[in-house]
Amino acid sequence: MNESERALSAYDSALRHNPYSQAALTQIANIYRAREEFEKAVEFFQRIVNIDPTNGEIWGAIGNCYLMLDELPKAYQAYQQAIFHLPNPREPKLWYGIGILYDRYGSYDHAEEAFNAVMNMDPGFDKATEIYFRLGIIHKCQGKFAQSLDCFNRILSDPPKPLTETDIWFQIGNVHELNSEYGLARDAYERVLRENPQHGKVLQQLGALYFRPNTSLSNVDAAVQLLMRAIEVDKDKAEAHTWYLLGRCYMVQRQYNKAYEAYQQAVYRDGNNANYWCSIGVLYYQINQFRDALDAYSRAIRINPYLSEVWFDLGALYEACNNQVSDAIDAYTRAADLDRSNTVVEQRLELLQRIQSSGQPNLSQANSPPPPPVDPPIGPTSTGQPNAPGGPAGESAVTGGAPGSLGAPPMAGAVGNASAPPPPPPPPEHGQHPGDQPHMQPSQQQQQQHQQQRG
Repeated sequence: MNESERALSAYDSALRHNPYSQAALTQIANIYRAREEFEKAVEFFQRIVNIDPTNGEIWGAIGNCYLMLDELPKAYQAYQQAIFHLPNPREPKLWYGIGILYDRYGSYDHAEEAFNAVMNMDPGFDKATEIYFRLGIIHKCQGKFAQSLDCFNRILSDPPKPLTETDIWFQIGNVHELNSEYGLARDAYERVLRENPQHGKVLQQLGALYFRPNTSLSNVDAAVQLLMRAIEVDKDKAEAHTWYLLGRCYMVQRQYNKAYEAYQQAVYRDGNNANYWCSIGVLYYQINQFRDALDAYSRAIRINPYLSEVWFDLGALYEACNNQVSDAIDAYTRAADLDRSNTVVEQRLELLQRIQSSGQPNLSQANSPPPPPVDPPIGPTSTGQPNAPGGPAGESAVTGGAPGSLGAPPMAGAVGNASAPPPPPPPPEHGQHPGDQPHMQPSQQQQQQHQQQRG
């Protein structure tokens, strides 16, 4: 029997004599939490708050356990109770957990506020490097590129485990790419490749960087080489997007058979991506397989009816096939509604409407051929970190809708429940907008408790 088993046996004996011993229940719960048996830990922590519902410290521990179990709504509710009942809510570990909760919900403004509060409360917090990494990702998603770079540079020489310096350089490259600083992005990515030439994700990012048109780095041949290396590195596990990018490169080179094979690999891995099917439609259009193009565009629209490029391409296809002017106008109108900045589609609409109103029998008499189809744009994408440090909540991931605010972190010097805000609205159900939730006021019992504690 190991140390923890002997301890559990002793505390069990204590509970047989006194089932309401909060000290024994706490020790047992902490042992299970240390062993990462979080459901068991919650069971014993819950017994404590059943005895004493005002124990804010235990409510915070329950919140952390629920984070590890990915039970985000329950974690949110536990943190509500912790903030309400703690005599001094200036507890860095509590706000660290709350920050991760919001990070996982994708509620970045609240997460940023909580993480900054932790560093203000305790600049030497033991997970400071992880917080700066998470803040770097959050600022990148918010478009605050200078602040993101500042966070990543802070931890470059001491990244949070299991990350390495090359992982941080990868993020720095991604920030520069998003900020259209393509030369700096290339330099950062190439620095990663010098350390790890088999880094498939960096090879993909560099390939996309060289594929992007109208930049000083545009080089489709180099893009093909990099993307082929990325596929070779990952073999059967190569990302669908890598194959898609390779197909786009082959289309520029007019190597249609190779483009078809690459697109086939992309949709085999991700068959519900409207961009992929739109580009397959463009391929079929270019080789005059118009019925196959229509099938591909139709599939793209079923997946995502809000992609303006596929409606534009459908309009061009209707023009090219049997002079279907009315159908083309309908498709172009939809494209124009989805992208008001597209002047080409507006001009085409005016032309077709003029032809339709003039009674001309077909488009050929207008001496204006249909426009060529267009692919969806490939812009820089914000890339997360595959092996982000775990912490209480593990890797950042959005689950359901974002909850309401748990209130601003307490200011320096604030003590007592007077600084804790009333409970906010609960997290919305999946698919429901936070604004649709009614505001949840404290219950009458909580208000009375609050007044007694303040009095």
